[in-house]
Amino acid sequence: MNPNDAYLLRNLATFELAARVGGFSRAADELRLSRVAVSRQMAELEARLGQKLFHRNHRSVSLTAAGRALLDEVAPALGSIGNALNQTRRMNARPRLSITATAAFATYWLMPRMVGFNTLHPDVEINLVVSDSYLDLAAEEIDVAIRYTPTTPTVGDARMLTRETIFPVYSPRYPRRTEMRSILDLTKERLLFLKGSYRREASWPFWFQRLGLPLQDENGIAFNTYLNMFQAALEGQGVALAGRPLVDRFLADGTLLRIEGIAPYERDCYFLINCSPEKPFANAWCAWVEREFISA
Repeated sequence: MNPNDAYLLRNLATFELAARVGGFSRAADELRLSRVAVSRQMAELEARLGQKLFHRNHRSVSLTAAGRALLDEVAPALGSIGNALNQTRRMNARPRLSITATAAFATYWLMPRMVGFNTLHPDVEINLVVSDSYLDLAAEEIDVAIRYTPTTPTVGDARMLTRETIFPVYSPRYPRRTEMRSILDLTKERLLFLKGSYRREASWPFWFQRLGLPLQDENGIAFNTYLNMFQAALEGQGVALAGRPLVDRFLADGTLLRIEGIAPYERDCYFLINCSPEKPFANAWCAWVEREFISA
């Protein structure tokens, strides 16, 4: 390509923009040029083509018949060039996966393990969208979701990972008041209560009621988020109701303890939803999560 052709392509792109926005000044603002520079480019283009392309008014410009004919040809061609450039950029970009999970699952199960997936697939960029509400997976362009729900989700390819079981847990640092061997002992301990919009099955009143034991009073600390309640348990501030699989690694390393004589209570299930099965790395992510659950 000779220099004159390069200037011609530049001037054609400026022409398309000036025609689209309806003025040299607005085109100059978008291109970060002076209005004089844009006007000079249009004059060069008209001289090269031997045609007037614009009617120049005091504050605006409008296309001549020759300008409209040129725009009809130039605009689609520039659009095709832009699409080709974007496609080339995407070919060189890192694969990107958008994953959504609740705050508790992301914090206590997913984040400590993600280094394993990153090691296997270092070129994949993970966009972790943490939300305790059900997002519109299509609108948010989510590739994989992990949802906690009583029934199988109807979106994407949903597979059950595990059913949650909850039971009392406490830190070895917690200054217990009893031997912590029975449910009766718990009535004398400092309990960590979960308040707010959480389902009653996660509450101490429900737990004692199902075992036929009245809870005398809320002798403990109340929290309005699961994360804060769980963190208080880790720090030894009281006894919390928490569940597998989120507590598994803490039970394994002794950070948390459970009362073995108290049977767990089954609740809802964790489901893995693959919304992008056409993406190899979405499938790889799902396979990795399933392996982590099997090996846990």
